[in-house]
Amino acid sequence: MFERNIRGYLGEKTDINKGMVATLKDEPERFFFYNNGITIVCDEAEKKSSQGKDILQVGNPQIINGQQTTRTLAAFAQNAARASVLVKVFRVPRQVDGDGEAFEGLVSRIVQGTNWQNAIKPSDLMANDRRQIELQRALRKIGYLYLRKRQSKGEARSIVGRGQFYVVSKEELAQAVAGCDLDPVIIRSGRKNLFTEEYYDQTFPNSDPDYYLPRYRLMHEVTYGAKRQPMRGYAKWLVLNFMWAQLTPLIRGKLRTRAFRRLCEKQTENLVNPLYRAINLIFVQALRYYKKNRGEGVSAKDISLFFRNGKAHHLRFGEFWDASDAAPRKAFSKCLANIQDAVASFEE
Repeated sequence: MFERNIRGYLGEKTDINKGMVATLKDEPERFFFYNNGITIVCDEAEKKSSQGKDILQVGNPQIINGQQTTRTLAAFAQNAARASVLVKVFRVPRQVDGDGEAFEGLVSRIVQGTNWQNAIKPSDLMANDRRQIELQRALRKIGYLYLRKRQSKGEARSIVGRGQFYVVSKEELAQAVAGCDLDPVIIRSGRKNLFTEEYYDQTFPNSDPDYYLPRYRLMHEVTYGAKRQPMRGYAKWLVLNFMWAQLTPLIRGKLRTRAFRRLCEKQTENLVNPLYRAINLIFVQALRYYKKNRGEGVSAKDISLFFRNGKAHHLRFGEFWDASDAAPRKAFSKCLANIQDAVASFEE
């Protein structure tokens, strides 16, 4: 029923949903006036009469807007009995002008053109993209619960039932890819931009889990390395970008990519220990890079502005690293060698 809705149920804690509950309890007769209603698309729709009442019989209905309203009404059925809500039903044949793809496009435009109560985000509009659906299915097979729709983790877990899953959202995967592959200033400008037309195809070029998960796992380790150290937090995306560039040759190929992922999942010491040491070394150098290039006196740039507004830091940091003292570079190379050994010796 909600498959084509671009979000899952957001729970009762959002301001809009709490407002709906309050209206149902305190003034249900006014619910109709305060609510934007429910939008349904279906294959067939036929008006019928039964026992003196008119009924609209629909085939293959999908609620594309109004899941929050529908779920709230169902959860508070006793109060909802005294409320009314506007329902718009669009009959959209599967073959629009003989073209199945035209159907998909028309439904997408209906979704985008509908009024929204909980604010819509660019990432919401991509929830039903074919790559997102394929990626969700592929990740599920290897133990990942992928949140391609904006929804609570509790609801997502209730849908899949029992089982142990790593929970990851499409926003997190987008950040991981952008952080590894793009100029760090892009991710620093806000993850919502990663779902715009300019960057979406770069952050989601395919539906292969082996493309995304190594980047995601590395991002997780770099984030841990910045934990409780605010200055490191500002340099996190630069460090991630550099670390990925150094790791890529070591984990190229399906077997090594999978080995790296599994070792990170298991937190195997012979991988995570040298990986963390390497990350720590780069954080130290990244902060030295900032101090060298921030400027002097009153014109010195704050660290947050330095990393947020400056383009191509990843290129200039590479030059800074190559010209740095031999000791940290030697220690870093040793860490990479240990990581390579751990990946090469991995057995499931």
